Order: sequence, then structure tokens, then C-alpha cells
Amino acid sequence: MEMDFTGFRLNINKVSLLSGGLTNACLKVEAQEGTFVWRPVSEQATLLGADRNKEREILTVLYDCPFAPRVHNFNEHGLLVEWFDGEVIALDAAQDVAVDLLVKVHQLPLDAFERSMKQDVMSVKSRILDYWSSLLPENQTEEMQAYIDYFSQREDRALFSTCLCHNDIGAYNIIKTTNGYGLIDWEFASMGDPSQDLTLMIVANQFDIDEVIHGYCLQRGFDEAEWKRAVKHWTPWVCFMGALWFSLGHQLLKDACYQELAEREMIKLKGLLPLNFK
Repeated sequence: MEMDFTGFRLNINKVSLLSGGLTNACLKVEAQEGTFVWRPVSEQATLLGADRNKEREILTVLYDCPFAPRVHNFNEHGLLVEWFDGEVIALDAAQDVAVDLLVKVHQLPLDAFERSMKQDVMSVKSRILDYWSSLLPENQTEEMQAYIDYFSQREDRALFSTCLCHNDIGAYNIIKTTNGYGLIDWEFASMGDPSQDLTLMIVANQFDIDEVIHGYCLQRGFDEAEWKRAVKHWTPWVCFMGALWFSLGHQLLKDACYQELAEREMIKLKGLLPLNFK
């Protein structure tokens, strides 16, 4: 992948492609000035819901936040951010760390954000409809259509006061460094319902629901029963959104593993929310 970094005034030693998920076509940029990650704007990433402009705005506000990567530079083609030197945390060691990071994100002050950012609240319903509309007709199943019809008629208003949400906290985005833990890949971050973000984290990592809710509520002084009801409410939404996201990934990359993941999420959804099919 070619990218001209001339305008960034870096003395570059090496540029290498990073492996990663569906939206990841990122580059590791090693320069005399430091090591960075180039996060490009791409049609694929945009279709999957990534927003580089919002990512830049959020990370700029979080410049002094120790667990968020700093923005070094940007242009219309993408974003150059700080590289966290360390290792991705193992999934079996990630649950408590992920809860701690989620709490920290949700407790970040919002004073420095523009009003437009504060009012731009993530809608899981809109995300579902966007993914659905991006799927080719041959990839839209009758089962999916039934759930589209169902969720289209439901409200997805926030159950709690909105806050900054990362929307993709998983072991794969937590870096263990010499100074603690870093949280990367803020491309889906937005203002949103914290219980939705909590549900996303539980589902994506297949964490223990009761343990995670207990740990989160203990740190924040919240009522566990109320948050268990919220997670139960959002789980079908999140599973269906995940199924559509993986289906779209399969459509874009033709990788069978994404189709298998989409089918896994649909099986979970049908167990949680059975619908009658013709």
C-alpha cells in the first residue's frame, strides 16, 4: 500500500502493513520522530461504520488521556496516531481490564467536546439499517428480513444518560504496555448509551455477563438489576448488528470466516428473540 507522508515532515525509516479486522488497512510507520499508525479513510471502512473524522476529533480532545493514542497528524486521506509499543492482551486475561477501561471511557468529562459532537449520539437502529442497505440482495436472507422488519418498528432510545462510548472494546484492541494498558481503534467511538457499549463489549468478547455487570456497577455505584435489564434489552440488537456487520464483511472480502461469524450471531439472536418465519 502506497502513501505519501511528505506533508507530515517525518524522516521515515520503514512502513509496513498491519494485519487486522475488517476495517483495518492500517500501516505501521517507523520514523526518527517516533512510531505511528496510519489509519486511512477507505470505502470499506466507511461502509462498516468507521468514521475517521469523528475518531480524530475524539482523540484530539483526549490528547492527555494516558490510555488513548495521540493524534500526530492527519489529512483528507486518513489519520496518523501514536503507536502503543506492547502486546495485545490475551482474551482469558482481558475481562477485568476491559471493564476498567470501559469505566474510564464512560467517566471522561465531555466539557471539551463541541456541542455537535455531544448531540451526535450513536443509533444502533440506524447502524443496522445502514448495514442492511449495503448488503447485496443475494446476501439478504429471509430470516434477516424478518428481523429488519421487527427492529425497524422498535425504538432504540438511550436507557441511561449518554456519555463517550468506544463501541469496540475487546481484547483485540487492548495493548499491554510498560506503562499500563492502552486502548486503540477508536473508529466507532461516539456519544451513546453506556449500557449499549457495555453490551457490545460483553457480546464481542463472550465475557461472563454477571461478572462484567457486577464489576462495572461496583466501580460506578450503579444498581446491578437495572443494568442487567438494560444488557438483556440491548443484546438482541447487538447480535443482529454483529450478524449484519459480519455479512457485509463477507461480501467485501469473500472470506468464509466472516460468514461463519454472521451465522453464529444469527443463531444467538434466534435463541434470544425467536420470530415466526414463513
